[in-house]
Amino acid sequence: MKCHLCNGEDFLFKCNYCKEFFCTEHRLPISHSCSAIDRFSEKRKINLFRDNFTTNSFLNNFSKTINIRFSRTEIKHLLVATFLVLLVGMSLNNYRYISFEFLVIFIIAFLFHELAHKFLANFYGSWAEFRAEVYGLIVTAISAIPFIPFKFIAPGAVIVGISNKEKLGKVALIGPMTNLVMGFLFLLLSYLYPYLLYFNIGASFNAWISMFNLLPFGVLDGQKIFNWNKVVWFFTMAITMTLFIISYN
Repeated sequence: MKCHLCNGEDFLFKCNYCKEFFCTEHRLPISHSCSAIDRFSEKRKINLFRDNFTTNSFLNNFSKTINIRFSRTEIKHLLVATFLVLLVGMSLNNYRYISFEFLVIFIIAFLFHELAHKFLANFYGSWAEFRAEVYGLIVTAISAIPFIPFKFIAPGAVIVGISNKEKLGKVALIGPMTNLVMGFLFLLLSYLYPYLLYFNIGASFNAWISMFNLLPFGVLDGQKIFNWNKVVWFFTMAITMTLFIISYN
């Protein structure tokens, strides 16, 4: 399946008005000269009229955040990506010991990271949806093979409509920060309950996901954070590496 306008193949979205599929650049009706642009314009006028009654922008953005919605496509992509991440997590122990606690740890480490991106982007008033990426899914699936030494977890990303460098950097930052909060919480629990091994694994797994996403390359969160504020990137990476080292000792 390709973009109806430019034949691009990555991160396709179905237009709610003309029902055709488009890439990230052409997903909006005004970007692909939608044949049903009149319906889009009418809905936009209604939304603008409704927003004019909300004088407090914070309350307006907060209301949009708590009323967050997931499209069917986004849910499907999240389910596939989460399943692969779960397999990668279980491969760390060669699939020998699997418990409900381990499954929950691997799932929330990935899901909470991605949903944090979506929630903050929505708070800023931006459209945001998770989309799986074919090559990322393949590499993540390969990483689920037990004897593969380096685990690559990048089945997809939350696509946002934000051009402001600071806001984009903060949306990228909140993903790794979410993993850091969970990682340090698991680390604390591992000291309180040292006989429960999954707390320590939760700390190290969250630290690893945070550290990987903070790499300043390509489409990873680290690149957006680095472009926005190098000092913030440095301290976040330093904290992440500290958690990673402590949790593995």
